[in-house]
Amino acid sequence: MKRFTKLMIVLCVIFTLAGCIGEDYDVGVPTAHLHLALYSVQLKEADISWSTASENVQQKIEDIEGYATSLEEIKVFSNQKASLEFKENEDNGGDIWTDTNIKVALVKNGQRLELPVEDSLEFQFPQNKGKYILEVDFTNSAGTAQYIGNVLIQ
Repeated sequence: MKRFTKLMIVLCVIFTLAGCIGEDYDVGVPTAHLHLALYSVQLKEADISWSTASENVQQKIEDIEGYATSLEEIKVFSNQKASLEFKENEDNGGDIWTDTNIKVALVKNGQRLELPVEDSLEFQFPQNKGKYILEVDFTNSAGTAQYIGNVLIQ
């Protein structure tokens, strides 16, 4: 009887571990949200190259500037702090992203200004006023996703 009990315990442990190891953490393209002092805005997807076991998304916007200027304007103040949040896309499931690399840049008249991003995903808009294209690049092992916003710094 002791052998049977030990065998059952060992089998239970093995099946439990096998279930954990075999867990599928396949995640889709996240949505990007820009949080400002008084409101939040979901940024629009632009160039996407994302490949997982359950999903393959390849999307390329030929005219990023034209696409960005067609979006609703996001008004911010010079030197204003903002933060980013990436959420599970309800359509494709999953919310675990490992080894992510986040880059933020403002583009105006072909000039690109990289903004430093803290570990908390906070960054600060520059002092220079004007219209800019906000580009947020999200990279991890599944691929890259670029998000765009039409920003007016006042």
